[in-house]
Amino acid sequence: MTGEEYVVTRLAKFFHSFPHVDLTFSTNNGSFNLENVSYTQSLGFWVAVPILWCLLNLVFFTLYACCRCCSQRNDKDGRILGLRVLIGIFIIISIIGIGFGFYGNVDSNQGVKDFTEAAEDIDGTILNIQSELDQQASSVNTSLKQGLASLQHEIKVNNIPENTLSQIQPAINELLLNSKQIQERVKKIHKDSSNVDIKKSISTIKNFEEYRFWFTMVLLIIEIIVSVSLFIPLVKRMKRLLLFFSGLMVINVLICWILTGIFLGFSIATGDFCVDPHNVTERMLRSDSHLDPDVVDYYLKCLPTDENPYGELLTEAQTILTHSRDTLKNIMNLVEPYLDTSRFQKIEWWLKSCLKNADDNIIQTITYTSCTPIRNDYMRALRGLCKSGLAGMAFLLLSMVGTALCFTILVLMSCRASKFMTKSSHEHDLDLDLDDGTSIPFIARSPPDPHYLPNKKHVVFSQQSNTDPMAVPGRSTPPPTYADCADAGNNAGPLLVTHRQHSVPSAPIEEDLNNTRDTTALYQGCQSSPVLLTNETTGPPSPYNPFYNPNSDITQNEPS
Repeated sequence: MTGEEYVVTRLAKFFHSFPHVDLTFSTNNGSFNLENVSYTQSLGFWVAVPILWCLLNLVFFTLYACCRCCSQRNDKDGRILGLRVLIGIFIIISIIGIGFGFYGNVDSNQGVKDFTEAAEDIDGTILNIQSELDQQASSVNTSLKQGLASLQHEIKVNNIPENTLSQIQPAINELLLNSKQIQERVKKIHKDSSNVDIKKSISTIKNFEEYRFWFTMVLLIIEIIVSVSLFIPLVKRMKRLLLFFSGLMVINVLICWILTGIFLGFSIATGDFCVDPHNVTERMLRSDSHLDPDVVDYYLKCLPTDENPYGELLTEAQTILTHSRDTLKNIMNLVEPYLDTSRFQKIEWWLKSCLKNADDNIIQTITYTSCTPIRNDYMRALRGLCKSGLAGMAFLLLSMVGTALCFTILVLMSCRASKFMTKSSHEHDLDLDLDDGTSIPFIARSPPDPHYLPNKKHVVFSQQSNTDPMAVPGRSTPPPTYADCADAGNNAGPLLVTHRQHSVPSAPIEEDLNNTRDTTALYQGCQSSPVLLTNETTGPPSPYNPFYNPNSDITQNEPS
């Protein structure tokens, strides 16, 4: 026998330390008992906590999306590079967190597999006990009775003296009585082993774990795909695709929090079981199998000082079989002079074989009913569930929580970054903010005219602008359309617009707009009056300037 002690892990103590509060906000002792309504409600309480947080996240995302959509702010901050780098860092962190989820999923699955395999070995030991007892019953009840019936038939057909018959018949009756006594000794063992049925529970756990493993694996793969795919709109600066993947991340955030609640409930229940597995197993076996407490305690603890509760019954059965062999030997000695030699030998061999097989079955039953094999399998099951399985579940919890938080931050930063991105690479929506708070809308650029050459009479380019790759000839912005001037008179005065810009012609549109130093608009009419555009620059005019129109005459005069 082995006296190996079970050591409660720190992780099991941690999950067991969670307050066990039911729906009425009353606490219980946290003892694992799925039949207790208060205990199951306490597990449901912790399952509901992350799910409630998930609903709050959903409300937050909805309000945030409404605020961003209804906001009229024109975000044109040029610091998008740092934001994109920060988004990329959080994507990498989320991928690492998902990697921990893969490890935890595999580790948890392996722990449950070890638990079910050890439970199957225990069930196999119980089945072996039942098989040996069935074979012993067959040898004693069926085969032995058939051999004795053949012997009685041979005695009747042969002339055996009465005094010899008076000695043979009591011996045969004694053998039949011994067979009944043997069956009575092993009847309790057979009944107890038949009542222990863990095959159904093992099948349920295996099926559930298989579905859980593959379902979690598919979700983790989807999260990896969404995380990696977010690099595409981030690098290409594709606004619509970035918002699309942000929506997918919102869905993944909700799924992560729901899985967090489910895994947290399983972890707490497993921790409660692993803190005191002996008492939980003993209670379950006593309620389901109706086993004696001494029997359950013997197999779960298997102390060196404990004795096999079935050992005495099996020893008595062996003693009866030994006495039966002696009785059979006396019977065969009495009938041997009166029976045919060949017939006598066949009957003798048959009866001796029956008693020998019965004795072998009892010896095997003694071996199987020893606590050592069942105890070893029981400890292996606890190590698989309470160490590997619980550790893997903890990794899954950390992965789900970390991934949900990273995805939440990514959604917020992606929505912020989308304000700096154009809808596509071929269109730009330009707005000019004036000093009085109004804005002048500009339409998209028209295709460049390859034959256009700026009028040197009004615009003088520096030598540097000829080598600037961004200063493409003919790439201009058409004149603005002023919707606010629709009601202006035809005889109104000229429109004078003064624009002061930087000297770098290759700066993008956002730089030209953001670095505007002084913009003044004076509307005196739009229908028939000319539009005078005055540019004051510290360098050559840029075709990216929205005020620059190479097709019109530009008067290089300061406004009065």
